[in-house]
Amino acid sequence: MAKKRTKQSPSNLPGSLYQRNNRWWWKVQLPGETKPAARPLKPVGARYATTDYAVAVECARHLLAEHLFQNDVPLQGDVKIIPDLVRAYMDFAREYYVGPEGNCTREPLDIRYAMQILLDCFPSLPCEEFGPLRLKEVREVMIEKKWCRNLINRRIGMIRRMFKWAVSEQIVSPMILHGLQAVTGLKRGRTRAKESKRVLPVDERDVYAVLPYTTGVVAAMVELQLLTGMRPAELCQLRPCDLDRSEAVWHYMPEKHKNIYRNIERIVSIGPRGQEILRPYLLRPENAYCFSPAESERQRRALLTENRNTPMSCGNTVGSNRKAEPEKEAGELYDSSSYRKAVQYAISACNKARRAEAKEKGIQEPDLVPKWTPYQLRHTAATKVRKEMGYECAGATLGHTNMSATAIYAERNQGLADEAAKRFG
Repeated sequence: MAKKRTKQSPSNLPGSLYQRNNRWWWKVQLPGETKPAARPLKPVGARYATTDYAVAVECARHLLAEHLFQNDVPLQGDVKIIPDLVRAYMDFAREYYVGPEGNCTREPLDIRYAMQILLDCFPSLPCEEFGPLRLKEVREVMIEKKWCRNLINRRIGMIRRMFKWAVSEQIVSPMILHGLQAVTGLKRGRTRAKESKRVLPVDERDVYAVLPYTTGVVAAMVELQLLTGMRPAELCQLRPCDLDRSEAVWHYMPEKHKNIYRNIERIVSIGPRGQEILRPYLLRPENAYCFSPAESERQRRALLTENRNTPMSCGNTVGSNRKAEPEKEAGELYDSSSYRKAVQYAISACNKARRAEAKEKGIQEPDLVPKWTPYQLRHTAATKVRKEMGYECAGATLGHTNMSATAIYAERNQGLADEAAKRFG
């Protein structure tokens, strides 16, 4: 007797779903494959295919996305449906968005998040049927996911950019792109999408309050960034060989920076105070990084030993309780993420100490340091320079090529407006 099969083809999935022995399977020819193949729709961690249709659909969507974002499956045949187009564009993005050393940047990963929503909405739609209303449907899904307005506009721009690339490759009609360009970005106050929190400068008092709870390496990084307005990534990769110390003001030229692909030169000026902070970290090989997590870790352990309560004649000797082969070891280079985590750890330690001190004094509400990130130091530096020396100088300090970018970082000097009101108002 033949096995009973029940077919069901959802309108938004390629191929067909069918039941075999009451369990759901999916027969489909995915991009890069030469013929259809049957796949059991097993949830993550399950041994057998699911018996629930809704779960089966989600499993099929997951398999489709997983297949499209693989690197080793070549695309074959013409690009006709949205999954084919996404696959072709992701292959292009991985080759196009590379750093100076040939490594893939984070942009393809960001693009993938946008394309995942597109695939969830239209996993089998022909490319030629995608238009402004379809793009708005994708945007509505992003709004329902509680993404902020700026992020939604950026991810919708990525989808639009994919179709622009498709037009340049003669995959879709230019009329498709023309229609998508009519969909304007979401405006503040005219959408249900939530607004992202504005990044504000951090008060210098809150910065210096945290420094005693960091290592000397991290403290030097924070102070130098506060003085120069460097990006965290630029600060982390600072080396002696990248510094021109021939003049009174040192010039730091990062090997890699945000706008290197635009052929824009980035020069960071370091004055006397910054030079004084940086000078002890230049006594190393020219190609070595000035700020090393390994050195910071050695400082942290030395401080723990210095503050040890147990007498040296008792308990473990210094270094005896460490693993011979630890899973993670401190490296020779900070990145933006590890630098940020080091600062956040210091803020937590500072607030912990303030709570303990307040408890001893019987204070109910201790004065805590608000959370801040290294990137806010860039805003602080820009605001300070703008207040004293104007927009143009602030833009030059930050390495901007236009004043509109500087306005994002440098807070408006309300004092000038107040002075004008006293004189003319």
